[in-house]
Formats: sequence, structure tokens, C-alpha cells
Amino acid sequence: MPWKNGGGTTTEIALQELPGAPGRFLWRVSIADVAEAGPFSAFTGYERLIAVVEGAGMRLTVDGVPATVTNRAAPFRFSGDAVVDCALLDGPIRDFNLIFDRERADARLDILPADKAADIPAGGMALVHALDGEVILRTGDSVARVSPGWTARLDGTAATLETGPGACAVLARVAARG
Repeated sequence: MPWKNGGGTTTEIALQELPGAPGRFLWRVSIADVAEAGPFSAFTGYERLIAVVEGAGMRLTVDGVPATVTNRAAPFRFSGDAVVDCALLDGPIRDFNLIFDRERADARLDILPADKAADIPAGGMALVHALDGEVILRTGDSVARVSPGWTARLDGTAATLETGPGACAVLARVAARG
């Protein structure tokens, strides 16, 4: 799908619409390929979490304040209302985005490197996107394997996420308020 500002495209992984609010969503998860410097689209009323998953990284200027986001480092959070410009550090990147309605939800985004585990509590929504290697999701007695480039969604289910040797995953979690 094209960016709101027309400067590129994004691949939407999942979206939760807001009932009775055409054009609004509770949250959206996507991956974007960024080939050149330029402005970010505005998402008024939303918060954004972004992580670079391929390429060296990017230097953002968010309402005049610089921030650097590098490959598979801690995700960066900023207001969708902000004026954001992007400069690439060393060529094209791919980023993972979680955008959520700040009044109706809380969210977090984590990069889980090789040989790590994370407990996913029951409640809310969780997306596990495998970047490298095989990622394992354990829910009760069930085991699911998520291959690179694929995403698994959990709605309200507790699970354990495991990354093996050479594996890396992105974990996006959203909990609606109220």
C-alpha cells in the first residue's frame, strides 16, 4: 500500500479497525522498505514504534530533535503528530512499524535476538514476526514454528516465544484500554 505522503510503499501485516470510525484503526503493523531520505507521513492521534530490521539504520529528526535508529537496536517511539524527517545512515533499510491509537491502546515493540525467550501474557494481541532462523511459540501443549518472513498472531492467548541459534524475531504487543 502507498505511504500516506506518497513517498513509498509499505506492506501491511495486520490492522485492527475501529468500529464506527471509518478510516481509523486501533493499531496497525507493517514493514516498509525505505530507499531514500525524506519525510515521514503524519498519523495524527497515534503513537508510533519503529525498528530497523535490515540495513545500517536511519537518522530521524522528530520535531527538530535528532534520533538515530540502528539495525535491530531498541525500537524508537514517537508521536504520529510530529514532523519527522529521515536520513539513511548507509543505504536502504527495511523497518518494522507499530502504529496505535494513543487514547484507546497501549503497545510495545521488542526485538528478540538469538537464544532468548519472552513470556507473552494472556490478554491483548501479540504478533510475532520471524526475521531470521526458526522462531518457536509455545502455548500450553502446542508448539508452532514461525519461519523467516512469516508472522503469527495471538489474540488473548498466553505463550512463550523462543529464538534459537541464529534466529531473531520482532514481538509487537497491543492492549486496548478500558
